Amino acid sequence: MCGILVAFNKKERIDVSACNRALSILSWRGPDITLSFVVEDILFLGQTVLSITGNPINGNGEYLRSISGRYYLLFNGEIYNHQSLQEQFLKKQSDFSLHYGTDTEILVNLHEVLEPEEVQSQLDGMFAYILFDSLKRKLYISRDVQGEKSLFIYENSTWLVISSEIRSILSLVPSISLDPQALRDYFKTRHLMLFERTVYSGIKNLMPGRLETFDLVSHQWLERQVVRIRDWINPQRLKDNESRSLDNLADELDEIINRCVIEMIPKRQRYAIVVSGGVDSSLLAHYFITNDNPHLLIAVNHKGKDLISCDLSGFENILGRKIDVLEVDAVSYAAEIPRCQKVCASPIYSHSFIPQSIQSSYIRANGCRVLIGGEGGDEYFGGYPAYLKCIGTNGCFSPSPYTRYQSPIFSFSDDKPGLFEQILRNIWVESLDAYSFIGDEQEHIIQAMLFCDAVYQLPAVGLRGADLMSMMWSVETRSVYMRKPIVQFALNLPAKMKVNTEDTVAPLLKTKPLLKCLFLRYFPKELLFEKQGFSGFPNESAKYLGLPYYYKAINYLSMHRDSIPAGLQDRDSEWKLINVEYFLRSNFTL
Repeated sequence: MCGILVAFNKKERIDVSACNRALSILSWRGPDITLSFVVEDILFLGQTVLSITGNPINGNGEYLRSISGRYYLLFNGEIYNHQSLQEQFLKKQSDFSLHYGTDTEILVNLHEVLEPEEVQSQLDGMFAYILFDSLKRKLYISRDVQGEKSLFIYENSTWLVISSEIRSILSLVPSISLDPQALRDYFKTRHLMLFERTVYSGIKNLMPGRLETFDLVSHQWLERQVVRIRDWINPQRLKDNESRSLDNLADELDEIINRCVIEMIPKRQRYAIVVSGGVDSSLLAHYFITNDNPHLLIAVNHKGKDLISCDLSGFENILGRKIDVLEVDAVSYAAEIPRCQKVCASPIYSHSFIPQSIQSSYIRANGCRVLIGGEGGDEYFGGYPAYLKCIGTNGCFSPSPYTRYQSPIFSFSDDKPGLFEQILRNIWVESLDAYSFIGDEQEHIIQAMLFCDAVYQLPAVGLRGADLMSMMWSVETRSVYMRKPIVQFALNLPAKMKVNTEDTVAPLLKTKPLLKCLFLRYFPKELLFEKQGFSGFPNESAKYLGLPYYYKAINYLSMHRDSIPAGLQDRDSEWKLINVEYFLRSNFTL
């Protein structure tokens, strides 16, 4: 895992020292190597490297350059199928040999034999990269279709800056201002979920699956290619799966997960696995322990709030391994909020970011550089109990509480909600269209609802947290359920294998029935608990802020004071106000 920074000045020579300072902000994303070079005093290309695959440390950055010297690659992520891509496309190239054993080395040289537009669809992994074509004088900017890695882009009449994190952009262009409307829109969804927008005016997030091209001569964006997850939906495959039994589909999923786990085992680095007591993480622990010897199993217990992770002895007995449980209380939780916000350069997208940071800090202190997580299991396999309450509902927005529009309890005098409402409408229309071939209305809505959460909410919140909260501690998160073969499998499951509303089904098996079927092959039914959801101490953190009526956020967001009492009675709304207030106090003088 790495950090990327590109800075292009359209009018004058760049300040290389300023660019290097901005790159140093990404040092924790890549503590092993820092590489940069400048093209004609106007283009800065910088990379920080966390070395997980191969051994590039002594390569002086040569593995970033293609054999001919035409292409230079800045890369963040992991390409899990890089060896098969080498066999398929590069083995017959007489002038190519793998010197450093890295997926980056293979990826940059794929551009010697394939067009940039062809490369992206060949990749199975998590990635964000920028390719500099020195012959055509173009930048190709790409992000993985499932949205595990991010790239932020800022452009004005002078600058084009692209980075793995917002903070580097702000370092180079400190005049960029906050967007109050983006912060107001936060109060209209469950989590901070802005998609292409950010909380800063002019800084956008490259959307998943995009490949965009910038011409360094004309200063123009030339074309856009979009790889879509919806293209992995196969109506015939889904129809065939409808006639298969739960156990038969579980057999196939068992083989797919096992194969993906084997491919994802770090070969050179120590790694840890989250084992929270839930279905997703426990299953992954089983597969990794069966195939390898993970160095650490870890869980976070919020004292007095977590009903499962407070006692994981049953899982320890089955797995045959000790689980290190980190105890978090209200004090340590609140103390972590400003640090996490600093890395996000915004309010945290979800209050689950706090334990993610705490566990990443712990495993790094214990010599691990990779964390195996279960992100995506709930969205792709139907794990949230809230989904059962959405059955039979339809409208302008997704019925899921994670992607629907929620009228804010706090009200604002300068609010302009129209754009955000339309974005949420559009993603629901897109999700319905992805499964438009399904005739049964309930089946159609369930599939579209899960698709909407997985394709839009998950990259904007859960996957963003997995990346930022681990990389702030120089740890790479690998999310098994986000692997291409598993996502393709899940997209083509009948709805009843993900959310089963039949009366004859036991309550515990109504959500995520297929994954739970697999879970019960390796764990006793006594360890299958009702999903707890996230607990933590977000609202308790208000005690360190003083009286809410004196919050900076109230004036900054033009909040109507007569709406404050009702807003403070709603825990979700209260947390959002707390989150914004911590951010404004820690980062700005208003």
